[in-house]
Amino acid sequence: MKKQEMEKKLQEIMHKRNKIKYKLSKREIAELLREKGINPTSQRVEIAHFIYQKPQHISAEEVLNHLNKEYEKVSQATVYNTLRLFVEKNVVKELIFSSDRIYYDSNTTNHHHFLDLDTGKIYDIPACLIPGPELDKNELGNIEVEEINILIKGRLKTNKNNQENNEIKS
Repeated sequence: MKKQEMEKKLQEIMHKRNKIKYKLSKREIAELLREKGINPTSQRVEIAHFIYQKPQHISAEEVLNHLNKEYEKVSQATVYNTLRLFVEKNVVKELIFSSDRIYYDSNTTNHHHFLDLDTGKIYDIPACLIPGPELDKNELGNIEVEEINILIKGRLKTNKNNQENNEIKS
C-alpha cells in the first residue's frame, strides 16, 4: 500500500469513527466558535476555517503564511493568540514535540500520533489501537492527570519493490 493510500485509510478510519466534520462553511465555523464561547471575529473565523478544511497537523507559521497569502495581512501575534485561545476552548489540540516544534491538530477527539522521522509527517492513530495506561491516583501522589498523549516515532517501511508498505497492524 502506498503512503498516500495509507494516510487516506487512516484518516477514513479516524474520522468515520469520530464523526468529525471538515470543510465547514464560514457560517458554520462562526457558530462552532460561538458554541465554544469564542467571539467569532473575522480573523478567528478565517483561522478556524483554514484549520478545519481537512484533518491536519499544522504549525502557527503555516497558518500565518496561508492567511497572509490568501487574505488580508494578519499579525503573528493575532495568529498565536488565536491558536492559544482555540487550544483553551478545545477547538484544536496542541501537539508539542519540542520547544521549536509545535503543531495544532484539527482533530480534538482522543487519539494518538505517529511521527514519520523520514518525512516529518504526522499521522493520527485511533486510541482504540493503542490503549493508554491505567493510572492509579494513589500511586501518583499529588499529580492530577488531564490527558495522556502517546507519540510513536519511527519510519514507514518499504517493501521489496520499493513501494511503501504503510499498514499499521491492529
